[in-house]
Amino acid sequence: MTEADFTWTHPVELELPCGLTRRFLNAYDALDFLDAEWPTRRGFAYERAIRLCRLALRGSRSSELARSAFLAAATEAGIRECTDPSRIMSFRQQRNRAVA
Repeated sequence: MTEADFTWTHPVELELPCGLTRRFLNAYDALDFLDAEWPTRRGFAYERAIRLCRLALRGSRSSELARSAFLAAATEAGIRECTDPSRIMSFRQQRNRAVA
């Protein structure tokens, strides 16, 4: 299974409680954030998002279902979707491009 198999059609962009805005491109990004940085580690939607992201990475469930669960967990935690695209940060490494 490749990363393209679990990449979402539309990224999730959230405004974090600390003031930063983050972009999540797939179930792996979401699961990493849910495991390592989620502000509230409780709640039905949180548990469901963890479970569905793990299943999406194994290929057992749709990655889009994991995306919906991740958005529901964000709502449950009081984290809003970003409405200002200029504030979005992505933590994906950028490939170096040669300058001509």
